Amino acid sequence: MVKNPIMVDPDTPCSKIAQIMKENKIGSLIIEENGKPIAIVTERDLVHRLIAEEKDPTKCTVAEVCSKPVVAVSIHADVDMAVDIMNDYKIRRIVVVDDKDNVVGILTTDDLGRKLREMSEELAIKYVTMARRT
Repeated sequence: MVKNPIMVDPDTPCSKIAQIMKENKIGSLIIEENGKPIAIVTERDLVHRLIAEEKDPTKCTVAEVCSKPVVAVSIHADVDMAVDIMNDYKIRRIVVVDDKDNVVGILTTDDLGRKLREMSEELAIKYVTMARRT
């Protein structure tokens, strides 16, 4: 999970959103209102709802192109639950919130892939070690 993701106001211009993503090498931002997540904007949103519709990024706000409502999961949820929700909603990122609905991170399919690779490597090492003992 990416901890402490960048959050912006709904009235942030899309041109600023793209700059923030580029500078931070990230593919999404959370839109907040009164300190709570209300939506998420992804690179895909910018392509489909901004560029493809030929909107002016300096005049268009993130509220006009974001995906809403935000899909979130509790920090207490297990990975299986988060993956099930991501599959149900056909999304590649899910917002992680604490007990007071404060954002604590974003879980992405890339994060899951990295973890799966780590687990596979650990299992391979254990298997090789066991095979050498016998």
